[in-house]
Amino acid sequence: MKSIDMRFDLKMIQNWIGKSFNKYKCDAFDFTNSVTQIVGLYIGDKVYSLTNIQEPVDYYGISEDMAVAKLSEVEEADIKSAFKDVEMISTPVGGIIKSIKLINEQQKMAFNEELVYEVWLTRAIIFEVGDREILFEKDTVPFSEEIIIQRGYNLIEKISDNESFLEDWDEEYTPEYSREMIMVS
Repeated sequence: MKSIDMRFDLKMIQNWIGKSFNKYKCDAFDFTNSVTQIVGLYIGDKVYSLTNIQEPVDYYGISEDMAVAKLSEVEEADIKSAFKDVEMISTPVGGIIKSIKLINEQQKMAFNEELVYEVWLTRAIIFEVGDREILFEKDTVPFSEEIIIQRGYNLIEKISDNESFLEDWDEEYTPEYSREMIMVS
């Protein structure tokens, strides 16, 4: 069985509790509440990039360009639009991070009833700041580089299902997925 793990670094996220979530920076919303490839997270005195960029990945036995969500500490200059001549906007948050929910997804694939793949990825991260939440979600379409952003309450209920993963496989393939929520506080 092949196992692939693309979950976010839990240790880095644990260090964010109690720090100020100053703002996030991304392209302006034009028609939807999603942005392409990158969001800058300004937490405490550091800058982090949340990216969802296509790269070659072993996609159940075939090398395909798939969007992979990553989270890393970067320099301010690294937060720039994927598009030429697009100025990003900053959205102030200005609150202390009380808790963070990580929603990890486990995808399994059996071939002729034998488990051959197990893939773990982080589907979403939800920040509880003050009395509200901010959600950053990786699009469920495997090749989509979109990051969905929502603000409000009970945002775990707003995360997209991934039923499309279960569809359109040849009959000898049996896909399944499940999710876990990790609460960091």
